[in-house]
Amino acid sequence: KKILMFCKNLGLIQTFYPYKIKNLNLDNLNLISAQLKYTQQYTYLNQYKVIDYFENIRNSLEKKIIAQTILEILKKTLPENQKENDIFNLTISFLKYIDNLTNSKDIEKFQKYLELYIEKQGYKLKRNNNLIETLKEIEKILNIEIKTIQILEELLTSKI
Repeated sequence: KKILMFCKNLGLIQTFYPYKIKNLNLDNLNLISAQLKYTQQYTYLNQYKVIDYFENIRNSLEKKIIAQTILEILKKTLPENQKENDIFNLTISFLKYIDNLTNSKDIEKFQKYLELYIEKQGYKLKRNNNLIETLKEIEKILNIEIKTIQILEELLTSKI
């Protein structure tokens, strides 16, 4: 089976895991320490240890959608096999921040994360007070479609 992983020193990579690893309890939101094995053609997940499951994110619809949006943007914009330590550190610190938030409606920092991410990609965003407008601008700048925009928009309008 193939897994897409975002690693500190490797960037976004495709790895395979052998079936001998039983009960692979990984989905798209785990902070893990992994041991990788390299062959000429492939990278394999040899061993791993979960450091953080981000339980508070998993238990909050708002937090989960924000995290999913971040992962979607990373997957669609980062080249594979390119070291991205700054973006990795930025992303992990933001995920830890929202995991620890007691008021999940505080999305102000999400816009700040997006601005910093776009700056690290070499672009600058217009100052928007509206998260949805910021995400739509990111779509245009990076030439991607962010599928979670509609869900976020519905969530935000239902909370007002």
